[in-house]
Order: sequence, then structure tokens, then C-alpha cells
Amino acid sequence: MLCKEKKLHRAKNRRPEHEGGSSFPEGLRVALYAGMFVRDFDGATKTLFELIRSLQGRKAEIAVWTFSRRPTQLPGIRVFRVPAIALPFYPDYKFSLPWPLLFFQIGRFRPDVIHLTVPDAIGLVLAVYAKLRRIPLVMSYHTDFVSYLEERNLWFLVWIWWPILRVYYNLADTLFVPSRDSGAKLARHGIRATALWRRGLPEGLFSPAQRSESLRRRWGAENKKVILFSGRFAWFKGLQVYVQVYDLFKKDGNFSPAFVLLGRGPLEEELKRRMPEAVFPGYLNGDALSAVYASADLLLFPSTTETFGNVIQEAIASGLPAVVSDEGGCREIVEETGGGLVARARRGPSFYRECRRLLTDESLYRRVRETGLEKIRGRNWEAVNRVVLDSYARLVCLHPR
Repeated sequence: MLCKEKKLHRAKNRRPEHEGGSSFPEGLRVALYAGMFVRDFDGATKTLFELIRSLQGRKAEIAVWTFSRRPTQLPGIRVFRVPAIALPFYPDYKFSLPWPLLFFQIGRFRPDVIHLTVPDAIGLVLAVYAKLRRIPLVMSYHTDFVSYLEERNLWFLVWIWWPILRVYYNLADTLFVPSRDSGAKLARHGIRATALWRRGLPEGLFSPAQRSESLRRRWGAENKKVILFSGRFAWFKGLQVYVQVYDLFKKDGNFSPAFVLLGRGPLEEELKRRMPEAVFPGYLNGDALSAVYASADLLLFPSTTETFGNVIQEAIASGLPAVVSDEGGCREIVEETGGGLVARARRGPSFYRECRRLLTDESLYRRVRETGLEKIRGRNWEAVNRVVLDSYARLVCLHPR
């Protein structure tokens, strides 16, 4: 709850935030270090854009620092680029570098809250800056970079990285994690996750009503079941397992589903070579994205590195049961909603068996689908983001400037 007796020097008016009586200070200045800042690039960027939408609705002033070469520009939002070097194991992500102009920019902005989303050099220097200036410091954990290193067998970097992350994240006044699985993983390494910030769904976008028979005909799937993948075409998404499932179904003489892979990424040409009969619609969003979800029959998402798994929610809301790994945040969504099945991590035959069960057992499929649709309701972004907005208001009350 925001203290009634303390006011920000720039926030003289308050208005109700939601039922329950808490309030949010208009004019709150939020400095957001976002790393990648390209709309719909991945689940983390979708989350940040939805947070910004919620902040704008409350008349907050926002400045964003990003290493994106062509960041998305939003009306009324100041966006600053920072220098960075590409990570060798995945060039789309970068490691940013602090430089003197950063402190001039953020000092001139005069933030009431600093929110960091990337654990790199700029994140660390901004965390120290916040502590020295007594500015409330919020961090959110979005991407399991350590799992990426483990998947690539870079064990020597893992050994170095966990102690650095422990120092970095424990500087936060509030550290948000997207799932209990993420919080438990951080806790095993001595990192205190303060609060749970789940992910929401755009109102009305994902629905079984978006199903398109004409789209299925274009896929050549009129009389077939369709197994969908949605996400970045990158090794850390478990796509080796997806290819294994494709091969196992091709060997199955009695049942042959169609495969549709939605997205883009560095593995695209290799995937097309290894799965010549699969369909690749490209990168889609909005109504075109929701139509693809609703027109498939099952989502196969074998990634073990997800901290949450936005695509799982999107699929279940579209009436699409999901088969996911027993490692990572996706399992949590499936278990909470009953909207899918869980397979053994990195085991292609296990994923194949669960997919086949769902697609050949009509009673099981119907039960999983209807349960998921019922329990996924109400996960809208406005409700989900309240935990972050309440944290901003509480911290500003505790640390008035």
C-alpha cells in the first residue's frame, strides 16, 4: 500500500489503481533497462511492452535503455541506445557495456524507480548507481542464460556466472520471477526472489473461434492432425527434440500428422532441410498468429530453458493442448491449468508418446482441451501487472526523494 502521508515531489495527484484501495502516483518516473527492445521479439520483450502499456495508463514517465540496433519507438517514451557486443553462442542477444553518457542520461531523467531486466555490465553499474543514490531498485528475471551455457556445455562459464548473479540480484529491493520453478532455481544458488510476476494474455486475441479451415488446407492438413511449434528457431528451444518427434512419426505407418513451425531464427535453414514436409509460415503476430494457433491441434514445445512460457498460455487459450518438458517454467503452466501433458526433458521418444496419446485418444484430448480453456481464463495483463505497479508504489513510499 502506498503511504498516504508521503508524496513524490513530482506526483501531487493520486487515483485508485484497482479495487482494494491501493493507489499509484501519477508522474512516477521509471528508468527501465530492457536489453532487447523490439516489439514481440520474444516472451521477455512482450512482457516489457505490456508493463509499459500499464504504466502509460497510469500517466507514468518512462525512459528505456536498450542495446537493440533498431529499437521500437513508442510515443512519449524516451529510448536510449547503449553499446554492446553480440554473444558468440547466440548473436541476437548482446552483452552491453557501460559508458559515461549513460550516467548523464539517467541523471538528467531523475528516476523515482530503476527497473533492470538484464544481468550484464550495465545492469550491474545501474544497480550500484541506484544504491548510491538511494533510488528504489527493482529487478525482474526473464531469461535463463545459465541454462543456455549448460546446453552448450560451457561449464566453466556456468561456474563463474552463478556467483556474479548472486551478487547482482541480491542488490534488488524487489526481485520478480515469472514462475515458482524460476524462484526455486535461483534460491538453490543463494538468490532471494521477492515476488512472483507471472505473464498475461492479450484480451480476446487467442481463442478457438480463430480456427481457419482454409488455412489448414493451405498447410495440406485437411484430414490430418497438426503439431505446432511457436518460437525462436534456436538450439535452446529444444528443437532437436522436435526433429526427433518428426522423424518418429514419419516412421509410424499408422499415424502421420502435419508439422507447422511458426517463427524465425538461426536454425531455420537447417530445420527446413531436416523436415522437408513441414510447413514454415514465418514470423506472425496479431490475428494471423492467433489463427495459426487455433488451426493446429497440438503444441509441441520441448524447451527446457523457459522461465515461464508465454507460448504455452497462448496455445491453451486457443484450445490447443500442449506437450512440454518436465524441466523449466512451462511445466508449471500445464500443471496449473491441466491444459497439456508433460514429457521427459530431452527425450524425443517420451515427447512422441505423449503427442501420440493426445492425438489418438479423443476422450483424453477433449478433457485436456476443455480443462485448459476453463482454467486459463482471467490471465489478462492488467491483472498480472498489478504486482509490479504495487511494488513501485510501495518502494517509492519507503524511499521518498
